[in-house]
Amino acid sequence: MDKILQTQLTNIYNHINAQEEEIEMAARLIAQAVGSEGEVRLATFHDFTGIQSYLLEGALSLPKAKPFETVESLDAPDRTLVIADQFDEPVKQLVNALGEADKEFVLISNYNKHEAEILDSLHHYIDLSSPRPLVPTPDFDKIVNPYISAFLYLYDHLYVLVDEMTNEAY
Repeated sequence: MDKILQTQLTNIYNHINAQEEEIEMAARLIAQAVGSEGEVRLATFHDFTGIQSYLLEGALSLPKAKPFETVESLDAPDRTLVIADQFDEPVKQLVNALGEADKEFVLISNYNKHEAEILDSLHHYIDLSSPRPLVPTPDFDKIVNPYISAFLYLYDHLYVLVDEMTNEAY
C-alpha cells in the first residue's frame, strides 16, 4: 500500500509540474502585491482553514500575507490567494464576487468537471490534481486523499518563485 501511495503522489506532483506556466503566472500576480503597496490575502476553505496559521505565520509565509476579510476591504494592489480542496458553492461565490469587483486572485483547488466552464475561464487557476482518495483497502474502499500534500508541494513552488521575483539579490 505504501508503494501505491508513493506512485500516486508522484503522479499528482507530475500533474502539478505540468502546470508550470499557470504556476509562474500565479507567482507573478502574487509578486505584484509583494513588490508594491499591496497585500496577499489568504482565503482558505475546508481543511485548509486548519493550516492558515502556518501560511500566515510560518517560516515560509509569503511576505505581506494576511487573512482574507471581505471583497470590499481589498485595495487595488492586493491579491487574493483562494485555497480549497474542492470548487464548491462557497468557493464559487467568492471567486464570482472577486471577479465582479475586478479584484485579482489566484484559485488553487481540485478541478470540478461540473464547473468546467468557470474554471476553464479563470486566468489564474491551478488544479491540485488530487480529487479523490487513492489507496485501495481490502474491502474495495479507497483512503488517503493527499490534497494537502499536493498543496504544500505547490505552495513551496510558488514561494520560491515569488522570492526569486521579489528578492533583488538574485
